[in-house]
Amino acid sequence: MKTTKNILIMIILCFSFVGIARADSGPLTRQTTFYFQQNGQPVMQAVTFNIKCYGTSMMGSGNKLLKISEISEICQEYGCKFNTNNLFEVYRQNTEYCDIEGEVNGQNFFVSNFVGDNLSGLNCHYADYDISNDGRYYRETPEYKSCYNAVVKEYYPSWNGEKDGNLGKFLCDQYKTYEKLIPTTISTEPNGPCYHREYIIKDDICYQIPQDYFDCIAEMNAKKALCKQEQYLEDVTSELAMDSNGYLFEQICEIIVNIPAPASVSNVNNQENLNTQPTQITNEQPHKDIFSQIGDFFRCLFLKIFGKSC
Repeated sequence: MKTTKNILIMIILCFSFVGIARADSGPLTRQTTFYFQQNGQPVMQAVTFNIKCYGTSMMGSGNKLLKISEISEICQEYGCKFNTNNLFEVYRQNTEYCDIEGEVNGQNFFVSNFVGDNLSGLNCHYADYDISNDGRYYRETPEYKSCYNAVVKEYYPSWNGEKDGNLGKFLCDQYKTYEKLIPTTISTEPNGPCYHREYIIKDDICYQIPQDYFDCIAEMNAKKALCKQEQYLEDVTSELAMDSNGYLFEQICEIIVNIPAPASVSNVNNQENLNTQPTQITNEQPHKDIFSQIGDFFRCLFLKIFGKSC
């Protein structure tokens, strides 16, 4: 019973650490193309603009709204591309909204929450490649898929060929049958030597897995690797967007920014002054809940006992 309990604790801890690692990963690198429009028409003139994004910190600032990112750029043509890493999404920050202000043809403009709630105004897709190797990026070709599927079919004979289909019995498992396992005297205590990859526990006995099993897997992986030769892949490295340091943008995005028509534009100087700590987001309800009311009742009663007012 104690052994089972310890195993469960270890499993829970492992999943917890995995969850923490995933939650703490940084945002994807991103290139964004900006399409400035006015009255539904492309703006062909240069647009000077500044973007400020506001949100809350995941590090314990509560609901206090902070400026979490800012960039200033000049768009010289319709459809200008910029590195927007850590703009719309920032490490350990929750983005609430982004505002944009700028100037075109002597006209100042301001658009609040121009990206929309939950960044809904961003249209994004992942960089279009399937395999990366040593700084090069490739797409799978029909020849690659045919080669790879042939290897899978060889080692999973009952596979129906469908991408998400059930693979069925693994050919290499023939070397891991009960009859071929090698019994040992190694302890089966949790996290002991028998938990290494070359061993398996059956009926509370530690067995060594035959080397033939691992040789079989190595042979399969070697055949899969042969399918990754360049003649089976399309090199698309030159087609993908990179930053100034040569690193791949993981996401490619675009957004349409609708500049208000001149007649409806308010002077930017009359806009609410946005400093680094704008008005705090308030999640309070208009009426107190029942527990707050009960607390207020007893607090008031206590004060009256001592001759004080509420």
